[in-house]
Amino acid sequence: MIRHHKIRNRYSASGLHFLVSLGVFSLFVGILLQFWYPNPYFSASGGWQGLRLVAAVDLVLGPLITLVIFNPKKSRRELSIDIGVVVLLQLAALFWGIKAVYEQRPVAVVFLDTSFYTVPAVAISAQGVDLEVLDAFGEERPVFIFARRPDTVAEQERFQQAVEFERIPPHEQVWLYEPLSEHFPQVRESTLDVEEIMAENPRMKAEIEQVLANAQAQVSDLIYLALTSRYRNILLIFDTQGDLVGTVSAPYKSGEL
Repeated sequence: MIRHHKIRNRYSASGLHFLVSLGVFSLFVGILLQFWYPNPYFSASGGWQGLRLVAAVDLVLGPLITLVIFNPKKSRRELSIDIGVVVLLQLAALFWGIKAVYEQRPVAVVFLDTSFYTVPAVAISAQGVDLEVLDAFGEERPVFIFARRPDTVAEQERFQQAVEFERIPPHEQVWLYEPLSEHFPQVRESTLDVEEIMAENPRMKAEIEQVLANAQAQVSDLIYLALTSRYRNILLIFDTQGDLVGTVSAPYKSGEL
């Protein structure tokens, strides 16, 4: 708690507020990186953008308001009221920012047609579906899933209804989800030409070679599939059994891997 009688000017008050906010922000960063946006989803699915949003609220907004309103000539009661209002405003804005980041965290990586796609939590909950439905496909988050194409006329109508009227992309339609392991022989047919990728991007080449070294494998031993995400694409590297052995980030705003 801030001791007002020991703070001589608004700059000291703002600095102290910043240090407290920095501690809260550091805790948030740890949670975000460890649980909500684990590598490589931090850069691919908006973790960095969410981090900047919370930083703006927590490290800038609160200390800045304190700098503007703090006046050591005010009574202790007046200062307490001012600081209390600032803290309430900051907490409200911080809660909003964290909630937005939490709802956008990737909870599934869904394969459709020729590529994987990340699916944020809000995309599933907005359909009225409990996120626990993903437990059927694995305990990890995000969980890897296969999305089949609709077979019957009734399914095709349901599919089109969701796309055209409910604005639900094909890879976010939960009722099409099936275990990836049951379809991996089909999935692996979409493997990318990793030799071409390595020839065109030296940074990715070095990272791919590191994955190969860690897996004690040759280039031809593994399967390379694209993850199409919001901010950058990712190269997912699997073994022949369908287990993920490594990931490599493509450049920001790249089109295709």
